[in-house]
Amino acid sequence: MKIIKKLGVLFTIYLIISSCSHKLGSSWTKEGYYGDTFTKIAVIGISDNLKARNEFEKTAVQKLADQGYNAIEGVTIFPPKMTKEKLTPENLIAIIKENKVDAVITISLIDSKENSRYKHGQDYVMPGGYYRVGKYVVRRYETIRTPGYYVPSKSYLIEAILYNLKEEIYKGKETVVWTGQSSLIDPSSIESAASSFTNKMVHHLVNDSILKK
Repeated sequence: MKIIKKLGVLFTIYLIISSCSHKLGSSWTKEGYYGDTFTKIAVIGISDNLKARNEFEKTAVQKLADQGYNAIEGVTIFPPKMTKEKLTPENLIAIIKENKVDAVITISLIDSKENSRYKHGQDYVMPGGYYRVGKYVVRRYETIRTPGYYVPSKSYLIEAILYNLKEEIYKGKETVVWTGQSSLIDPSSIESAASSFTNKMVHHLVNDSILKK
């Protein structure tokens, strides 16, 4: 019975940790919006770093596809270094209509901070001398702790915005229906940052029925 109780506690802890690891830091949903179905979603990474843009778009599209949604990378319809003449609202709307896109998700870095975090030292158990207990000789062990220290740390605040373009769109029309933000602390690479954020984003969009099928 005790083993079953322990397993139950461990399973509960696992569920809590798993749930937290999939959550965005904050989100907002437009009042009166209760989710919608879309035939084609374009994911657009907003960044001057082409590698980062490609990685976030590709990863998000794959995770959406895994959930059964039809999504495309924004770079396929809005290539890098588009001329100013092509970046007019009228032309962007025309491209969206031409490609039959009825939803857009933008992903962008909105803030980054450099700071430091304290890293605790480690404990080591080292053999010491010997001492006698009656007729027995016992070896003594000592715990040695290395000092803690500060290490540089960098955090990134990423934001995703969902635009509902199912109805007629025109310059100046408000189409934002959802936004979500999450902080990434010391990601090891662009790939890991993209995977971590888009996993949380898609999990939130699906589980909260922001995107429906």
